[in-house]
Amino acid sequence: MRTVLGVSVGSATARGVAVDAIDESVRSAHIVHSFDPDDHLQVAIDLLDSMSRDQMVDRTDIVLAVPDDPGARARTSAYSTYEADRLLVASELGAQLRYLWGTGQLEGARTVAVCDIGASGTTVSVADPASGTVFSSVRTTLFGGNSCDEQLARYLLSTYGADELTSDHARAELAVSVRTAREQLSRLRVAEVAGPFIGGPVRLWRNTFDDVLERSIRSLEDWVASVIVDAPCAVNALVMVGGCANIPTLRRLFRRDLLLPVVAPANPESLTAHGAALMAVDAVASRRHRPRGATIANVAPSQHASMVGMVGYHDSPRHRSA
Repeated sequence: MRTVLGVSVGSATARGVAVDAIDESVRSAHIVHSFDPDDHLQVAIDLLDSMSRDQMVDRTDIVLAVPDDPGARARTSAYSTYEADRLLVASELGAQLRYLWGTGQLEGARTVAVCDIGASGTTVSVADPASGTVFSSVRTTLFGGNSCDEQLARYLLSTYGADELTSDHARAELAVSVRTAREQLSRLRVAEVAGPFIGGPVRLWRNTFDDVLERSIRSLEDWVASVIVDAPCAVNALVMVGGCANIPTLRRLFRRDLLLPVVAPANPESLTAHGAALMAVDAVASRRHRPRGATIANVAPSQHASMVGMVGYHDSPRHRSA
């Protein structure tokens, strides 16, 4: 039994997924939270080393998915990889497309818009999931997990008051508590926020959460619609990935207003690492069948990758949201 490993690098988390190279089943998954963004790559490497030891994964059977310049994505296939320190390095977009394509969630879609709503901002990339061709990719820092958390913290402090918020430690604890509440509200109706509030911990209800973020969410919706309108080709579907893709109101508004099929995968925050692991599966298969002396320059998803479910997509006129 051979295990391969995929690791993703984010501005607030590093995630790793180990899968079986034969049946692609998940054998292990880990996440590291809350580290200095300046050290994010080193934390991902540390996670990679730890998981590879635990799962006995050779470094050549690892794919590390990293953020890249959206403006440069159209110059090469999203599935392109390069070797660094014996492991393969891939674009986070390539890992996302590999997961979505391999699990059948993009079956029938010729062109998709991948909306990656992460901690530090949002990137929309229009691409062909079969070939990895990227037609356009644009990023904004106006909406992301960090900006959402800052708005929520300001609201809670203005509503309940701060007993003590002068130290860096107190501010860091509040940031973690607000982020945890935001993640919980993707599933629950109410979450408790521990913090420096005068009366102790407070409750944050989802309807209040929606009210606080409504203007920002609608601004993001308008921006995403404008990117789709300006894309050089018709978009068949919109895919929501990244941690903030779990926000129920955001999903609902996108589905209602964008007039496109919206794919909202389960666990969108860990999708990149899982896709990187599937790219590692492809690399193993490619090495097994390529002639001796050949090199891997571009690892595209296998045409025989397992497909789960069938979704029909059609060319839709490009438009702005209602």
